[in-house]
Parts: sequence; structure tokens; C-alpha cells
Amino acid sequence: MATKVFISWSGDLSNKLADAVRQWLPGVLQFVKPYFTPSDIEKGTKWASGIAGELESSDIGIICLTKENLTKPWILFESGALSKNLENSRVCTLLFGIDSTDLKGPLTTFQTTRFEKSDFKKLVKTINNTGGDNKLEDNVLEQVFEMWWEKLENQISEILRNHQDSEETEHRSERDILEEILELSRLGARRRSSRLEMPPDVLMDLAESAMELQHVVEREGSKRAYMALRRMQKPLEYLMRRSDYPEVYERYRMMRNEMRHRVMPEEVDSGDES
Repeated sequence: MATKVFISWSGDLSNKLADAVRQWLPGVLQFVKPYFTPSDIEKGTKWASGIAGELESSDIGIICLTKENLTKPWILFESGALSKNLENSRVCTLLFGIDSTDLKGPLTTFQTTRFEKSDFKKLVKTINNTGGDNKLEDNVLEQVFEMWWEKLENQISEILRNHQDSEETEHRSERDILEEILELSRLGARRRSSRLEMPPDVLMDLAESAMELQHVVEREGSKRAYMALRRMQKPLEYLMRRSDYPEVYERYRMMRNEMRHRVMPEEVDSGDES
């Protein structure tokens, strides 16, 4: 029976890295069947059916992390779903260009694997141990891994080398983020049906904007931004509750609780009134 490996990613760089791992794994462990969504759009449209089913039936979860996607909603949603269906020992964060100390929140509960030879080999051994009768003997696995490792290492190195660092793009201002959240909130407020018919990608954009604003508050200590976040909690919660995607609300609730613990009023500069 095949071992199903769910590979989670978010963002252009993480997509390319995850795809490289997806193509490489069955060459080393032929009983492995990776699951990998090819686009963010597909993730949004099929979350409630296809992806949810794959999450429930997976044996191993690999979460591909880069510095650009550590707080992205889809990474947090999928890692939370994996943790509900699998033992933590079978969910691994695969780190590219970052260290375990960069992880925060729920991502810290999983075992970490740096993308370097000895550490990545441990992950492959963990996957191999789920193979049952198809499992490779240790000496055979060592030989096969040595044969295939250089190919993956070179491919990953090329992807990282060619990647345009997202930090070069201009960061949105605090005002831009606030205006976007308010506009999305107005979009939802105009819905008058008993259930809110809002596309999941709009909800995702709303949640992601709220998270981004949270990080602005933490970084810059803006009292006005903090108070704006507090005022928006009720309308945001209303939108999430009234949607057809309860898992979106659950993830938003977790992010809100994390924000409540991390950003306290006394920690925000009370003198920032401009």
C-alpha cells in the first residue's frame, strides 16, 4: 500500500521547492505517493472537498517553509489540519534558508528538518518507516539516498539562487493595509442573506491582511494600529462565522488568540498618537 505524503506550501518560492521534493521522493522511495496542489487558486476552490480529503488520508505531512511564508494563512491552515489527523512525529517542517528559531505559534510544535544532507536523510528515513512491507532495508536506503541526493541538492540550490527575494518589493504602508481590510469588511457587510456567500480567496485575503497588520503593530509599536485591530475584531469575527468555510473561522480564531497574547496594550507605545 502506498504511503501518502501531503506536501504543503505557500508562495512562489515555496511552490518551486515543494514541487522539487514532490518529484524527487518517489525516485528514492517508490511506494511514496506525494500530494501537491499546483496553485493557490486550486487551494482556495477545492479546500472544502479535495484538499480536506487528502489531509485526512495522508500518512506524512511535509510543510515547506521559507522566510516569506511563515505566517501565510494556507500554511497555518494546512499545518493545523495535519496536526489534527496525524501524530506530531509524522508532521515535519522543512526549512529552506531559515532556522527553527524563526518559527512561531503552531509551527513550533512539529519536528523541524533543515534542508541539508544529514537532517534531510532523517526525514526520508521517517517516511521509509511508514512503508510496511515496502520499506527499504537501512543499507539499501543509504545507497539509494546517496545516489539521488546530489540531484535534489543541485535543483534546490538553483531554485534558491534564481529566486527574486520578496523583500525587494515595496512593503505596503500601515494605511494601505487598514484601507484594504476596511474595504473587504464593507464587501462582506453588503451581503444580506442568512448565510454569507463570500469566496474563500476573499476571506483568505482578509485574514492575511489582518495578520500583516498585526506584524506592523508588533514591529512599529503603533497604538493607533493596535486600537484599529481591536475595533475590527467583532466585524471580522462576524464575517468568518457567517461564511461557508468553518475551517477559515477556526484558523482566524487561533490567529486572533495568538495576537491577543503577543500584542498587549501596555506593550504598545502609548505616545504614538500621530
